Amino acid sequence: MDVVLAIHETPQPVIAALHGAVVGGGLALALTCDLRIATEDAFFASHFIRVGLSSCDLGTSYWLPRICGPTIAAELMLTGRRFSADEAREYGVLNRVTSSDELQSTALELAGLIADNSEYGVRMTKVGMWANLDAPSLRSAMELENRTQVLGTFTGNMTEAGEAFREKRAPEWKPM
Repeated sequence: MDVVLAIHETPQPVIAALHGAVVGGGLALALTCDLRIATEDAFFASHFIRVGLSSCDLGTSYWLPRICGPTIAAELMLTGRRFSADEAREYGVLNRVTSSDELQSTALELAGLIADNSEYGVRMTKVGMWANLDAPSLRSAMELENRTQVLGTFTGNMTEAGEAFREKRAPEWKPM
């Protein structure tokens, strides 16, 4: 439980690069990551129901319905059936499916796209997105967004982005 919470609560985005069997606790760990990439031959399952336990384990019952919707989650959790990487992509569980040879480079490419953004922007996007997933109302979510944007103007990064655009160069983000 502590590992799942630590992954979710770390301010940095976490990318899971998955191959082979992503089942049980491995599925739970993958679901708690912010982004997921898997090889074409990876397979997934919420298997604990198949050994007489519940498929509600290590946050699976929290994440899976939020990621792929309650109808698909109910099927996967109540049957415990294996599903392919292509199905996982179709259900919204995966961001990318790639070959085994390209798994690491695909994950690093996605990480690089994130790293191109400001530290403040990335951190506050992760915090805000996950906080607002459980927001009690649209108004509450927008109030959090508004506070985050106002605070972001104090970083100076918005001014730097404008200058970089005018000068046709990459921004030089200020650290947090």
